[in-house]
Amino acid sequence: MKQRGPIDLRTQISRRKLLGGLSALTVALTSPIWRTSTVFGKDENQPGAKRFIGIFSANGTVQSSFFQPGDAHEAPLSLGPILAPLEEHKQRMLVLKGVHMNSTVEDELGVASANKPGGPHMKGPGAMLTGGSLLAGSFTGAGGPAGWADRISVDQVIASRIGGDTQFPSLEFGVRIEGQEPLRVISYRGPNQPNIAVDDPFQMYSRIFANADLSDTELQRLIAERQSVLDFLKDDIGRLQRRVSSEDKGRLEAHLGGLRNIEQRLQSSAVSCTPLAMPEKFDPRAMENYPKVGRLQTDLMLLAHICGMTRVSTFMWANADSWQYYPWIGVNEEHHELSHAGDEDAAAREKLVKINAWHSEQVKYVLDQLALAREVDGSSVLDNTLLLWGNELGAGNTHTYKDIPWVLAGGAGGYFKMGRYMKYADLPHNNLLVSVCNAMGLDDVTTFGIPGVCTGALPGLVA
Repeated sequence: MKQRGPIDLRTQISRRKLLGGLSALTVALTSPIWRTSTVFGKDENQPGAKRFIGIFSANGTVQSSFFQPGDAHEAPLSLGPILAPLEEHKQRMLVLKGVHMNSTVEDELGVASANKPGGPHMKGPGAMLTGGSLLAGSFTGAGGPAGWADRISVDQVIASRIGGDTQFPSLEFGVRIEGQEPLRVISYRGPNQPNIAVDDPFQMYSRIFANADLSDTELQRLIAERQSVLDFLKDDIGRLQRRVSSEDKGRLEAHLGGLRNIEQRLQSSAVSCTPLAMPEKFDPRAMENYPKVGRLQTDLMLLAHICGMTRVSTFMWANADSWQYYPWIGVNEEHHELSHAGDEDAAAREKLVKINAWHSEQVKYVLDQLALAREVDGSSVLDNTLLLWGNELGAGNTHTYKDIPWVLAGGAGGYFKMGRYMKYADLPHNNLLVSVCNAMGLDDVTTFGIPGVCTGALPGLVA
């Protein structure tokens, strides 16, 4: 009987199917399990994965309390009353002035246009992450009519590149998002394709931690079932190794090593899995529950990142044109109404500073927790995360799109030189979105949003 030669997997077995199947198996075996101390499911020899978080807060800012004084293009960062809660993180921050949301008022050639759909508060959220404008549509309120945004947002571009091997390419969180569209959306999959944020933490919990309510017995059974799958695959790959060429034998050995790593994680998972303890259900729409909902949503977002369930998320603190009250910090007036007070109204400005400083405290909490979480290579999750915090307006009482209060924070893998205040001479925020893409490893991105508005990456940010 003629002896058969070694099998070449290129002709007998689709490598793509084999690799794809093992990758999918890795996600399936690890996704319901997470650790609070280190990022779960990572090879200790690999650097931490980059992550992006986009945060929105509403109604502009008090510019004199947000931006530091001085005309220098670049200066060491000094934090005023609004950003003061972030003091311990200022060496990992960039504050940008002179970066305008021109795409809300300029056409495809970068020429000012008075015919763009939507009112002031409507245009901002549609442009914040897209670098685009609103389409024509039938949404009324806040200066309409208008429609959804006209193009993809930066979070979704990033997710399409780095989110393919995570359970959720992106997640969209919110807190008490009210009002009519498009005030409620900053993330878009494409033209007229909004990613609606989930602002109910119980709904989000059910979505991302579907197996978190397993009993110890059920969890052990799940682990045993997955262990049996691993045993089968190891035996199967072991038999294949005796029948394939030496080149493919090396590849299979690498996959066996990966399976052994998964096996080790499964063996320890029974003691390392601790689902988030959710409180008794309450009304997430109630005005007074705003901070409680915000903290739960923030914790869920942080866990999803640290667990490796996602690398991209957005977070909306209320909708654009927000009507939220803040009695827990002594502000019993509506945010939007306060934002329309004149610059000479010292009492209103003091309350606006309190509102914006409270949001700074929430951003600080995100940075604190990311700094505490460790990657398997010893770095912090914050070292590899880029957080972008923006707004729909520069100031509420003028409805200006100039001098949007932009903050970049985190490490971004060392891409940006942090700890600085950068003052630009009237540049479009499209350029900021290019810089964000580049920081996330998308080196081929040289323009973003409306082509005629964008002029390339922001200068002077790269380390």
